[in-house]
Order: sequence, then structure tokens, then C-alpha cells
Amino acid sequence: MEPFTVACCQVRAFDLEDAEENLQGLLRALDEAGAAGAQLVALPECAYPAYYVRDADPYARPGVRPFAEVAALFGAKAREHGYWLAAGMAVPHEDGTLTNSGVIFDPTGEMVGRYDKGFLWHFDNFWFRRGDAFPVFDAGFARFGVLICADGRQPEIARSLAVNGAEVILDLTAWVSWATTVEQLSTTQCEYLMPARAFENGVWVAAADKWGPEDGALIYAGRSCVIDPQGDTRVAAPSTGDTVVTYTIDPSVAPAATVPRRPSLYGRLTEPWEESPAKALLEEPMVPAGENRRIAVVPGTGDLFDTSTVIARYEALREQDCDLTVFAGEVGNEGWEGALPAIEKAVGANGGAVAFAVATNGCTMEQTAVLVTPDETVEHRATHGRGIDLGESNAPVTSTEAGNVGLLCGDEGLAPEVGRCLALEGADVLAWPSFSAHAMNERLARARSDENRVYTAAAWADGGVITAPTGAPLTAVPADSGIAMAAQVNRTQARWKDMAPGTHALRDRVPHAYGALVAGR
Repeated sequence: MEPFTVACCQVRAFDLEDAEENLQGLLRALDEAGAAGAQLVALPECAYPAYYVRDADPYARPGVRPFAEVAALFGAKAREHGYWLAAGMAVPHEDGTLTNSGVIFDPTGEMVGRYDKGFLWHFDNFWFRRGDAFPVFDAGFARFGVLICADGRQPEIARSLAVNGAEVILDLTAWVSWATTVEQLSTTQCEYLMPARAFENGVWVAAADKWGPEDGALIYAGRSCVIDPQGDTRVAAPSTGDTVVTYTIDPSVAPAATVPRRPSLYGRLTEPWEESPAKALLEEPMVPAGENRRIAVVPGTGDLFDTSTVIARYEALREQDCDLTVFAGEVGNEGWEGALPAIEKAVGANGGAVAFAVATNGCTMEQTAVLVTPDETVEHRATHGRGIDLGESNAPVTSTEAGNVGLLCGDEGLAPEVGRCLALEGADVLAWPSFSAHAMNERLARARSDENRVYTAAAWADGGVITAPTGAPLTAVPADSGIAMAAQVNRTQARWKDMAPGTHALRDRVPHAYGALVAGR
């Protein structure tokens, strides 16, 4: 990759009836991007003719120009200014179907490809056909891929683009939002989901969003932005106003902590939803009032793993009705396993469950997570990380009083495939003992919850967070406090996987399209 300038065109949203006014604004934005010297340009999701198109034939409506005519105008702008363009458009097909697509034009103005939205959101399902391919385009100065809005909620999509060679991901989006004032409009996608996608894949993300209302019932967040491979937002637009966000991407900015993938462990990703353990669990009847539980996270101290400290803190939290206590990872001496009988005895006597992780130094380093319940003890060696002796199997999903728990040990929390596989196995809670304090920990915990609709309880050196299945923080450890924090959870919420009407976090994946994620296993 070479240094280059990307432009994200933030444009006002228009109703379908105002397609011509909309088009003129888009053409002005494309000229502005060209004047700024952009080499790669993005227009938002369904920039033309509108996002809320109402049926599968929007181009038949009065005032809407034919798709081919508008595509020719966009291609002419790409040729005039000599840039690559990814334009969000509703694309009609000969079979009468419509796709929500990113149409790609090269600097000669030729239409060279298309990406079709794969994770359809709410009324997308009424008129758009689902996509199932993740193409990457070589612009010479960089290889880029495209995803569209809700695609950012499915970790397999950004991961597939990265595995296919993308160094930059363009997010053509219409981030539906809400707030008590227009100036406060924001979205979970710009707050943590897209930073997580950049960080976990080691790629740049450039997001182009709309702003303002559409059809009297939708309002978009604006906030068009460029995010670096460390998850940091380098430049962002406000929530309102036409603007072209430009940024010169520096290829010397390296990923912060991407971990090597382990495709041999990801087989569950490509299996049909109907065959997953999670599907059967979601069909089980449950009474919400009987599923209230409490989870606690305990930050790390940096001291050696100490059995008596673990037992004392667990017992104190158990007295406060905590059904699962998750400790941060700590370094331990060789032979630390000798402490397990004492912890097992305490849990057997008091109930609940304890999760912790220990790193040991020897000829090689091992990181092991442990979950102790009154009925069994599960030991799981970390499968992802650098400079450690890796395990060869995912953690099992274990029944506890707090729900079905899947362990994430250390850097496993950085790899989206691990949490996804555990969710498909039926986890209600991801217990993540982490060893390192990193600025992305909370955002990654929120992403793991949001994308899988599970609870995540993460603890690390002097920190921790518990996040709801929506990704919202339920509690967090105050910095430099060293105190444990607890939150109320309800397993029924982790069995409710609908993100929007007709949009299911697990069922609406496209397993047959994820072959690149398990290639070579």
C-alpha cells in the first residue's frame, strides 16, 4: 500500500420523491472530492435514489432517473477527476430483483464491479436480494473492499474482506440514529463496532454516511469518519451538514495487536444455522422472571496468581448473590494447578461459578483459562496469541447458574471467530479473562456482545466491563480502583437474537459464503 487520499462524502438524506435534488447534491460532492485530490471516494448506502425505496422497482417512480443514466454520470465524475469511486446505489437486475450495492468505478469511469449488501436490516428484506460474495479491488495504491451499513454488525463480512486481501474497507452506510438533540446523534457503529472491525482485522476503515431525516421516520447520524488499524478515529464529520471528509492514509501505521488466525478452529462458521446447537437452545421455552442472575468482574492486580485471594473475593461476591465471577488473567508459578482443589471445594460449598486465567513462564508460555462450577472444572488453553504455546481446541460451552458460559482466554477476545463459534455452540455469556489492559478492550467486549447477542464479562489489569447482548455497558470497573463490579443479567435476553424485525444475528448469516475463513483447515 502507498500513501493516498480517501474521501468520504457525507450528504443530506432525501426522500425518494426528491431524487433529482438528491442527485445534484451527490454530483457536487463528487466534484468536491476531486478538487480535494482524492484517489478513492465513497458515497453512502443507497445514495441514489434513496435508502427507503418502498418497493423493488424504485426506478419506475416519477422523477427517478434510470439506473444506467445515473451510473454513467457517476462514472463520468470518476473519469473527470481520475479517482476510484464506490457509490451506494439500489441496483435493478434483469430478473426483477433489486440489490443494495456498492458500485465500483475505476479512474477511466468504467464500472468494474459491485458489492451487494449481505446482512439485510429490517425492511431491506422487503425489497433487496441478499449478497453472498466479498470482492476486493486493486487500485494500485491499495487493495480495498466494501461493506454496507449493517454488514458491520456481522464480523464474518469484514473478516472475509481482510482475508481476501483488503487493506482498506469502505463502509457505505446510512447509520440510523436517535438522540434528544440533532447535535448528539451518534451510533454504536461509529462508537465501537467499526473501530473493532478495523482493529481486529488490521485494516483502515473509511465510512461515508448520510445526515438528516428520510421519510419522516428515519434520521441518520452523519459522523462520516476514517479509522486507523489500531481502532483510533483519525478524522470525523459532525452529525449534520454536507461535507467531504478527506484523509491521507499512511501505510506505515501498523496494526496494534492483530493475532494470527486459526482457520482449523472455525468450522462451525460454515455450518448451516439449522445444524447449530444455538438454534435448538433458542427454541427452548423460558420464563424471564425465573432467569435473573448476577455476574461480577474482578480486575487484575499484577501480582502472582494467588489461590487465597481468588477464594476470598469469590466468597465475598457470592454473599452478594453473584452467580458467576470473572477474574482478570494473572501470571502464575509452575504447578499453579495444585490450587484448583481449594477453589473447587469453595465453589462446591457456596455454589455459583468462577472463571480465571493463568499465564505460566517456562520453555514456552501457556495461557490457561479455568471455569469452576459445583459440577465440573473446565480448563482451556488459549488458542490465539503471539509467543505462547497454543491450544488446539475451542473451549466447550458449560452450563452454570448464570447461563451457558464460553471462555475467551487472553487474545482469543481479539479474534471475532472465537466468540462467534461459542455463540453458535449456545453460549449465553462470554467470560473473558484478559491479561493486558488495552484501550480497545471495552469496545471489543461491546462488539462481541452486540454481534452475537450475548453477555460479555471481561476483566483485565485494573479494569473490567460487563456488556449486555445489545452491546450496552451494564457496569465497568472504575480506573485505578481495584474494586469488583457486578451487574444483573437475564438469560432470556441472550436467547433473543433479533436485532431488528426480520433481522437475526445468527440465523441471517451466510455460512456458505464464508469458505475463505476456513480455507486450509
